[in-house]
Amino acid sequence: MRTLLGAAVAAWAMAGPVLAADDDIRAANRADVRCVIGMSVMARNEAYKQWGMFGVFFYSGRIEGRDPGFSLRDAVRREVMLMRPDEYNEEIKRCSDLLGERSRAFEAMRPSPPRGTGR
Repeated sequence: MRTLLGAAVAAWAMAGPVLAADDDIRAANRADVRCVIGMSVMARNEAYKQWGMFGVFFYSGRIEGRDPGFSLRDAVRREVMLMRPDEYNEEIKRCSDLLGERSRAFEAMRPSPPRGTGR
C-alpha cells in the first residue's frame, strides 16, 4: 500500500512540469496560429504578398516542429472566430516584427563573399 501511495505521489509531483509544458505549447501554438492568420491577411495585399507568405510558412513550420500532430486547419477556424477585427493589425505587426528579427539573424549567418570576387 505504501509503495502504491508513494508511486501515486511521485506521479502527481512529476505531472506539474508536464502540465506546465503542455500549457506553454498550447500558448505558443495559439500565438503562432494568430500569426498564420495575420500573415495570410497581409499576403492578400499585393505589396506584402511575398512577406505574408513567408510568414505563413514560417509560423506554420514552427507549429509543426513543436507539435507534429497539431491540426492547423481546426485551430485557424477556431481562432478566426475569436479574433476581434481590431486585433488583426496588432497581430500582423507583432508577427511581422518577429519574422523580421529571424530573417535578419539568418542574413547575419551568411558568410562574407571571398575577397577579390568583385563584390
